[in-house]
Amino acid sequence: MIDLLKKKNNINLVFYNYHKMEFILDIPSKLNLKGDDYLLMKFNVSEEEFWEISNEDSNFELINGVLIIHSPASTEHEELFGYLNFVLRYYTEQTQKGKVFGSRLVMRLSEKWNPEPDLMVILPEHYDRIKETRIQGPADLVIEILSPTTRELDLTKKLPYFRKAGIGEIWIIDPKSQELTIYWEHEEKKWGKENADSYIESHILPDFKFKPIWMWERDKYPSSQMIEDIFHK
Repeated sequence: MIDLLKKKNNINLVFYNYHKMEFILDIPSKLNLKGDDYLLMKFNVSEEEFWEISNEDSNFELINGVLIIHSPASTEHEELFGYLNFVLRYYTEQTQKGKVFGSRLVMRLSEKWNPEPDLMVILPEHYDRIKETRIQGPADLVIEILSPTTRELDLTKKLPYFRKAGIGEIWIIDPKSQELTIYWEHEEKKWGKENADSYIESHILPDFKFKPIWMWERDKYPSSQMIEDIFHK
């Protein structure tokens, strides 16, 4: 961790580097980063500042007043995201039991908390929370896929706050250990390698029949074929 930059407007960025990278930085008008596995943090950022530099192409979050700038996602992250996005969207569209939103959409929880979860599900009774540029208030179900740079942030900062903020169900997916843990307000349950072939137990989508092993062995269980399992089990 190093203090990367101090210049006009009291900009302070902390840079976490996991591999070599190139960067060009001129906040707030320019941000050109190359490389992988990095995390930039700017402290004491107001919600107004956050929205000044954020758009649908940026990978930014506001976590407890700290601007988080992520590196591009890994291929494993994107494949897991695509798999879950497909089956959840298909399920909610066919059943009319909710809407699914992916990363790059902010979930506004407070002035200091504007996170961008990997996936969110909004139930029909909360469609009024869906605004043009954000989800205004907590989603009903949130999914976060861990990566080396976001693991600590997701587990020690975002997860506890999400549980307090009224998110009914939170899925934490760990590609490294191939574990899925579902958190509710006062309880949690884990699906690891020993029970990956068991159906999950979702409280928000109780009829969504999904086995974690499907996403870990995607070649064997393609999402298009698993749709049949979801609707007929």
